[in-house]
Amino acid sequence: MASENLLRTDTVNLNDLFLNGRKYRVPIYQRDYSWQEENWDELWDDIVAIRQSGAPHYMGAIVLQSLEDKFYGIIDGQQRLATLSLLALGVIRRIGDLIEGGIEPEANRVRVDLLRNNYLSAKDAVSLHYSSKLFLNENNDSFYQNYLVQLRQPINPRRLSDSDKLLWQASEYFYKKVKDDFGAQVSGSDLADFILNQVAEKLLFIRIIVEDEVNAYTVFETLNARGLELTTTDLLKNYLLSLSSDSAVDQKIAKDRWQEIIRITDLESFPKFLRYYWNSRNNLVTKERLFKVLRGSVKNREQSFGLLDDLQKSAGIYAALEDANDELWRGNKEVRRRVQELSLFNTTQCYPLLMIAYDKLPLSEFERILRACSIISFRYNVIAGKNPNIQETVYNRAACKIFNGSLTKASQVEQELKEIYLGEEDFVNAFSTKTLNTKRSKKLTRYILYSLENQIANSVLSYEDDFGTIEHILPENPGANWEQFFSQDEQAKYVYRIGNLTLLESSKNSTKCQNLSYAEKLPIYHTSKYRITNTISYMEWTPAQVSSRQEQMARWATAIWRIQYP
Repeated sequence: MASENLLRTDTVNLNDLFLNGRKYRVPIYQRDYSWQEENWDELWDDIVAIRQSGAPHYMGAIVLQSLEDKFYGIIDGQQRLATLSLLALGVIRRIGDLIEGGIEPEANRVRVDLLRNNYLSAKDAVSLHYSSKLFLNENNDSFYQNYLVQLRQPINPRRLSDSDKLLWQASEYFYKKVKDDFGAQVSGSDLADFILNQVAEKLLFIRIIVEDEVNAYTVFETLNARGLELTTTDLLKNYLLSLSSDSAVDQKIAKDRWQEIIRITDLESFPKFLRYYWNSRNNLVTKERLFKVLRGSVKNREQSFGLLDDLQKSAGIYAALEDANDELWRGNKEVRRRVQELSLFNTTQCYPLLMIAYDKLPLSEFERILRACSIISFRYNVIAGKNPNIQETVYNRAACKIFNGSLTKASQVEQELKEIYLGEEDFVNAFSTKTLNTKRSKKLTRYILYSLENQIANSVLSYEDDFGTIEHILPENPGANWEQFFSQDEQAKYVYRIGNLTLLESSKNSTKCQNLSYAEKLPIYHTSKYRITNTISYMEWTPAQVSSRQEQMARWATAIWRIQYP
């Protein structure tokens, strides 16, 4: 195709779009309806501004592909066109209220028919149902046609899919806006004038028409290159499906595989998964460059299906790393525990390494690498709070070496990760001064205290299942009797230090200790079943004792969270 025929452009209003005899269809690879109230608010504010000033308002570009039988495919702009159709439905419903109220019923029925024919649908002579001018994707179109266009209320709106629910909520939103804004005394002619001569005439679009799928995608991608409207997920989906557009069968297969990947990883998490997948076998890429790099590596239908196959395989391990209770870990308590720890530590930088290790190495090697990642995460992220960017680079380097076969053993991987393994001295120093706000990090605090308890008591108590509570030796709300040991500034500084925290049975904590002095608490501590508590023997409790106890805890910690390097 010659470059001058790549596309045709012109500036049009809503009347030009809907009164030209064409119908509009959303391609199967386009995302579901996703606009939410903030988007509806913005559109309504624009419409209010038009009514007040009379000035036109530009709505951006609409990219259309010429199809057979007087159809346009909507390459970009479906959210806006769908929402504007719901606005028109809101006006029609409001005029319907006037008819039911006996206000100019004959004239208003004519108005309803004209507005339907202009912007929504024409009535079929056989079924007497309205046939839409706009057809959404296969996930949304049934609800749109059978309920919204027919002005039928869904039987149970709460059971709708998320995107259908948004369509229904948008329909209700604009109906209420029209009803509230125009008031009870509105006439049908006012409402018709609003949609015909204000909205449809004053909302302007740049209409871009292309003739084939390849050029459609090229324009679509260019318009969204800065990520103003679409996510990496949308861009990649549309690109991969466009590579198989010459075969309806291939496109259906690709779409089914894509939906299965999204089902496994969850739509919201997919961009993160996609980046981890790429970084598990290629040089590190930022999320901003991810789509460009992926597009450069996938040029044809075969490569598109190859990528979809790889993503489908990797999606399962990614989902399992996100969920310690995943079926993949059934019967493997150690792996479940380590996966749960990564979640507790809120660290995912090691996912690319773990994904490729699970794919390429024996399970026993994967388990050892998982353990190393958990220990490194605890030392590096939780206790030291170091920059995770360095971590990401080191994990990526190790992942690539597993992918290309130069690392085949967990011991080799551990050596590769030594750069981000916090050394003993640094770990002890960081642990000895660590503060944990027990209100925000209660679960993490319990995990640490129970790990220390199990280490010194040689027990196997679960921080999730055991009924012990977190006891603040210096109370969170100390009375005046504590001020001789901790100044006001020191109270704030030391109350959440790990050395000031211990475990105590709930009955002892809630009914006996409360805000007692240390001297009064100590006998209670000695009756506790927890070794970490019943061995406390300081004569008094001051900042010096908090620091001393925390240093001891740090030495216990080095034995728990340790990789044995030669």
